[in-house]
Amino acid sequence: MEEVDHLAPERMTAQFDVEAMKIVWAGSRRAFEIADRMSRLVASDPEFRKDDRTVLGRKELFRNSLRKAGHAWKRINELRLTEEEASMLRVFVDEPAYVDLHWGMFVPAIKGQGTDEQQKKWLSLAYKMQIIGCYAQTELGHGSNVQGLETTATFDPKTDEFIIHSPTLTSSKWWPGGLGKVSTHALVYARLITDGQDYGVHGFIVQLRSLDDHLPLPGITVGDIGTKFGNGAYNTMDNGVLQFDHVRIPRDQMLMRFGSSCAALHFVPFTVYIPFPAFVF
Repeated sequence: MEEVDHLAPERMTAQFDVEAMKIVWAGSRRAFEIADRMSRLVASDPEFRKDDRTVLGRKELFRNSLRKAGHAWKRINELRLTEEEASMLRVFVDEPAYVDLHWGMFVPAIKGQGTDEQQKKWLSLAYKMQIIGCYAQTELGHGSNVQGLETTATFDPKTDEFIIHSPTLTSSKWWPGGLGKVSTHALVYARLITDGQDYGVHGFIVQLRSLDDHLPLPGITVGDIGTKFGNGAYNTMDNGVLQFDHVRIPRDQMLMRFGSSCAALHFVPFTVYIPFPAFVF
């Protein structure tokens, strides 16, 4: 079928310089050139076709998102794309997928909240996608009301560990993209409890699934929340639900750039840094 550019005649009647406007819209000539190259790369690759999204069922949509994410990662490595180019390529793939939360929430949160040591450990794995992360903040009973979150992280001084727990049904993490089927790790936001005192919401890196067989680890209940409204929208994403049953993690898996602990383990609370509007995810 012959493709027709229906916008071409309209562009010709514009009373301003269309090419100059492209630069303004992109922010700079360099940004425009990157966007232009990445858009052409996606448009010319049949693996990224999107014309059938509105007629596919939920399972097919999800499988497609896995295939496209894998193909995008392959092309990023083959072409040795920069981080900026890779990010723009994912924009033009234009299909919600688990990689959105890995690159858009998990990685930036560790960059923003992790110590230098934590960044060295976790980002080296995340950049190679040897682990896949999601952003587990939103809860069933609280949405994006961060101060209302109920999930707890109680410090055990005897073992130097935090105990991550979901004390109520409403404390279930609900809606995080990439959680339902794919993610191996999560950035979990929970109320830090030590010596019986609540120090507010902090971020914790928690492994959810085995890196050997991908099964949930002990104490982890996790799954996909099912079909969402609008077949061609977030049904390509494995939005999930997550509960913890006294899951223990090492103390150094609390992100500590802004909330550190001294020898007596008296924690300094910090304000949660959210890299993107959490309600979108």
